[in-house]
Amino acid sequence: MVEATYEIRVAGAVPEQDLSDMGAVTLAVDQVNTVLYGIPDQSALYGLLARLRALGIEVVEVRR
Repeated sequence: MVEATYEIRVAGAVPEQDLSDMGAVTLAVDQVNTVLYGIPDQSALYGLLARLRALGIEVVEVRR
């Protein structure tokens, strides 16, 4: 079975240093939102969501 990948859309721009600390995540800046994609599995998703919450970054949407 093929694992799903996830995409997270957050409000505003994520600081460059924080993005590099998150590892192998690809991003695209869409106007005033940042889209993080290529998250390989649920455990990586939950870890990334926890880091975003700790940084005070608002998560707008999560897609599978």
